[in-house]
Amino acid sequence: MEFGFESPRPMINPRRMLRLLFLLLLAAAPAAFGGAAGSAILALQTVAAQPYGQNGTIVELRGERGDPMPAEWAVLIADPSARGGVREVTVASGRVTSERTPLKGFTEVANMPAIGMAKVSMDANSLFEAVQREAVGIQLGFHWVDYTLRTDPSTMAPVWTVRLYDNMGGLVGTLGIAAQGGAVVQPLRTPESFTTQQPSGKRVGGLLGRIADVAESTARQVGDTTLRAAGSVQEFLVGERTIGPKDTK
Repeated sequence: MEFGFESPRPMINPRRMLRLLFLLLLAAAPAAFGGAAGSAILALQTVAAQPYGQNGTIVELRGERGDPMPAEWAVLIADPSARGGVREVTVASGRVTSERTPLKGFTEVANMPAIGMAKVSMDANSLFEAVQREAVGIQLGFHWVDYTLRTDPSTMAPVWTVRLYDNMGGLVGTLGIAAQGGAVVQPLRTPESFTTQQPSGKRVGGLLGRIADVAESTARQVGDTTLRAAGSVQEFLVGERTIGPKDTK
């Protein structure tokens, strides 16, 4: 679709344009940034329903390079019947995609506490929203995230550990969130050598910061009214406004 101006035309209602922009961004986001892994809770349920999931103990769920979702979830099972006592199963959108029984590198699995399925209520989408809020709160930019779900041995409660990385693969932050209820149990921490001060013009946050770029690119084709609406979208998503004129009070 091409955008342009024809005269005469009635002025587009800014509120309506704001709604249209939201719909455009929501429609474009999954194709541009989504992963294939789907629901983390569904991945746990899928593995738990398998014979090895019923005979063994699920101790870890892991998703890597999420932007915001990973391509697949990896589930570790302490399984005495497996070679080396551990089984690793990968799942995408509720379907088992691979299974292996590694012999090395998982010696600690047998001693890890089980993940209580009934205690996991925070799924991946809500988890990323929480990560995004925390990152925007300290003006931290990131490119992708790694997710790990384990049970904390001291509390026996499942906790999401999320690690945030920049586009060069450098760790920029670590955050802990309760899998039941979504409370922040470990505030977002950055490496000692890292500064949260962003270069001028750099977006904060992850996916939503990049979605704001889509809004800006689209809006610049259709003039000031839409730029104002796009700026409102950007301000809502990432907590700052660099697009278009501000709304008049």
